[in-house]
Amino acid sequence: MTQSNMDLPKGWEDMEISTQIIVREAIARNIQIEIVDRKENFLRLVQGNHSEFVKEASKTRLDSLMTYLVMENKIASKLILSENKIRVPLGRSYSDVASALSDFPVFEASKKVIKPVTTNFGIGIGISPAGDSFDHFKTFVERSFSYSPSIIIEEFIEGPEYRFLVLGDEVVAVCNRVPANVKGDGKSTVAELIGIKNRDPRRGEGHKTPLEKIQMTEIEKEVLASQGLDFSSVLAQGQTAYLRKNSNISTGGDSLDFTDKVHPEFKEIALASAKAANAVICGIDIISTQIEQRPDPKHYAILEINFNPVLYIHEFPYEGKERQVGKKILDLLGFE
Repeated sequence: MTQSNMDLPKGWEDMEISTQIIVREAIARNIQIEIVDRKENFLRLVQGNHSEFVKEASKTRLDSLMTYLVMENKIASKLILSENKIRVPLGRSYSDVASALSDFPVFEASKKVIKPVTTNFGIGIGISPAGDSFDHFKTFVERSFSYSPSIIIEEFIEGPEYRFLVLGDEVVAVCNRVPANVKGDGKSTVAELIGIKNRDPRRGEGHKTPLEKIQMTEIEKEVLASQGLDFSSVLAQGQTAYLRKNSNISTGGDSLDFTDKVHPEFKEIALASAKAANAVICGIDIISTQIEQRPDPKHYAILEINFNPVLYIHEFPYEGKERQVGKKILDLLGFE
C-alpha cells in the first residue's frame, strides 16, 4: 500500500490522518462537513437535523470532560483500574523531585519506568535498568518533571505493547506497536537503513501519514549506544537495531494488526478498563509476552487508558489487515 492509493479525500492532506479518515467516511455518507478550526482538526458534521462536533477524529460528546481528565491523568487512571481489580504496574506517584529521588533505594534493584503523569506519545518517559546509577536515575526523574508537575515511577513489565481500540461496547481493533527499528542487510549502516525505511511513501511527519519517519536525534543516538551501536554501524543480515525505547507510531514505530490473534479474554479486560473510566471511545494499552494465551497476571499489565486514540494505526497498519474503524465512530454518533 502506498500513500497514493490509500483512498483518502483530496484537499484535506494538511489535516492529521485520523481526521482525514473521518472526512472520508462522512463524504461516503453524504454528511455535510463544516470546518470549525482547521489547525485544531475540529469539525462539525451535519446530516439533516443531526449535527455533531468531532475534534481530532475521536473527541466527541460521547465522553464527558471528567472521563477525559481521568484518562489523561495516569495517577487517576491507575487508581480506577486498581479499584476495579485490573492489573496495572506497581509503583508510586510523586509531585516533587526530592521525594522521587529519596525513593531511589526502593527501585534500585529492579528495572523501572519513570514517566510524566499527563503526556502522550511517549514524551518524557525513561526506562532505568536494575542497578542503574543514582545520577542516571536522577536524569530520568528531572526529565519527566520537565513535562509534568507530577510523575510516576513503576515496575517495568516485559513484553510487546498492544493498543486495543474500544468503541462503545466493542474492541474493534488491536495493534502491536513496535518501537522504531531497522533490520540489517549485511552491508548498510544504520543511518542508510533509516534512509531506506523512510522512503516508504506511508512515512511522513506531523501525523498526516499512516507512519512517521524515523528521526536521527540525540534520543535515537542514546538508544543505539545502549545496544553498542551508532549511526555508522553496519548491521548483520537480519539483525534488528532499535532506535526508540517507546513503541509509539508517532516516533517512527511500526503498527502490526493483531485483532484476530489476541486471546478473547484480553479484549474483555480492555472493555472492563474502558468501563472503569466510563469511556465510550478510548485506546487501552496492554503489555504482555503472552497476548495469544489466557491472561496471566504475571505476564501482562494495563499501561494506560488513552482519551484520544488515533485511528490510522488500525486503518493503515504497517503489516496486517486494515480495520475500518472510522465507520464505527460515525455509527456510534448515530449517523446513517
